[in-house]
Amino acid sequence: MVRKYGTTVHVSRRWPLMMRLKGTVIPQIWWQVLLTGVYSGAVFCISEYSGWKMGYTLNLVTVMGMVVSLLLVFRTNTAYDRYWEGRRLWSQMTLCIRNMTRAIWVCVGETETRDLLEKKSAINLLIAFAYSTKHYLREEYGYDYDDMVDLLTHLPKYSLPTSVQPMDWRMDIPPVSLDALSPTSAQFPQQQQQQASSSTGAPGTTYGEGGRARRQSKVEHALAFDYLTPTNIPVELSYYIGSYIKSCGAKGKVDASTLTLMNNNLVSMLDCLTGFERILRTPIPLAYSIHLHHATWIYIFALPFQLVATMGPLVVIATMLTAFTLLGILSAAYEIENPFNDDYNDLPLDDFCKVIQAEVASMVATRAPVPSDWIFSEDNYPLAQSDLSARELSALSLDQIHALMASPSPQDHPGRRSVQLQYSRSVRGNTPSANAYPASASSSALTKINSVNSSREK
Repeated sequence: MVRKYGTTVHVSRRWPLMMRLKGTVIPQIWWQVLLTGVYSGAVFCISEYSGWKMGYTLNLVTVMGMVVSLLLVFRTNTAYDRYWEGRRLWSQMTLCIRNMTRAIWVCVGETETRDLLEKKSAINLLIAFAYSTKHYLREEYGYDYDDMVDLLTHLPKYSLPTSVQPMDWRMDIPPVSLDALSPTSAQFPQQQQQQASSSTGAPGTTYGEGGRARRQSKVEHALAFDYLTPTNIPVELSYYIGSYIKSCGAKGKVDASTLTLMNNNLVSMLDCLTGFERILRTPIPLAYSIHLHHATWIYIFALPFQLVATMGPLVVIATMLTAFTLLGILSAAYEIENPFNDDYNDLPLDDFCKVIQAEVASMVATRAPVPSDWIFSEDNYPLAQSDLSARELSALSLDQIHALMASPSPQDHPGRRSVQLQYSRSVRGNTPSANAYPASASSSALTKINSVNSSREK
């Protein structure tokens, strides 16, 4: 079941997993399980009423069961490897976006208003890269989607009105190859060929649902260069992001190490995109899939003949349960083979993109942190040997700080933080109290702190 665009699927938790229907493959295999029940029922009727006693041994069941099990395990592992690889690549891309956002917002210099606007615009392109990758993997070509159109309208190419574009037929292929792969072009009259080619297609093509070109050929040919992707927005965004990185280096707004970090993360983002394309456009070999289906159905069809003599009418239930198990595993493997769609068992790319956008928005909501603002705070107690804050410790000399650090640390106990705050307040009020210091502190550390406070009073 396909979920609504831009929403999150929450499967009801009121029922146990065994009683759930959403997210299962039952809607895809129920008619096949019912077909095996009718088939096994017919086998039972023939054995019961025709006088044909089917007392076969279980050798075929044992041998075929082992072979089918190995094939199904291999098929499931292959599908899950693709699923896990897609999740790993998306995590890698998320890491790169986080690093890029941190490098741009914190490390790029900011001296005027233009610098801030450039930084924010470049970070918006990082968010748009995640959203455009999601739509690109779902074969949703175009930029006018609600979640990313506002992030791209300022770019020159995407500032004009457009819509979701269909895949165009390549016009740079030599006519010889088209004629060789399209035997209908020689059979149809010239008038029919011109009608089939339409405005942008090549001779011998038709246009189905969605405007996608389909070759008129009795022989199926799958060529990677037959169709031209109308736009690859993630790749195009990488050019804009790369131009910003180059401008930062040319203006001297960032140091060399950060510039290298930003370029490396941009390369990693494109590497993740290429990995996504590898998963999306590398299906399981057709011969292997067909043979697996043949072996599974041969095993299911042979099962009633070997069980009917011992199980009687229960052979119908046994066959249906076996078909449900084997066909369910087979359908589940096909369900997760492409993890980039938007059904229940695919990766929640919508949620991943929203998480990235929320994290980035929270990072750039305030100005980049300045170390002096958070280090020299009254609530920062950097030394375990002292209950003085960093602001108070900054008034001491370097030798005094080293003397405090060389003293043994007091043992922590549940009331240590409250005692520390009490001691800090007494120091700020110029009323030092030795009783406020933790009782577990060593006498040497207490003596040094009291001497420091006495020197401050003088």
